[in-house]
Amino acid sequence: MSYKTVEVELENGRVHAAGAETLPEKAHALLTILSPQAVKPEAPAKSLGEAMRELGVMGRGEFTDLSINPRHMDDFGR
Repeated sequence: MSYKTVEVELENGRVHAAGAETLPEKAHALLTILSPQAVKPEAPAKSLGEAMRELGVMGRGEFTDLSINPRHMDDFGR
């Protein structure tokens, strides 16, 4: 089985090739409908610290990038 992606236009429920491509007489296909505009999120995504605070997670209250904070290993294994 082989796959081919072709740009098409829909008009009145009928599929038409959008470019110089020709469509086969008969085929089995998957159709993805693209929205005309990208959907923008209503609010910015929460930071990890904000999400953890909302969940009531216990901790030191420090939300830092561990890769640049060598102190994260100070109590390792204790």
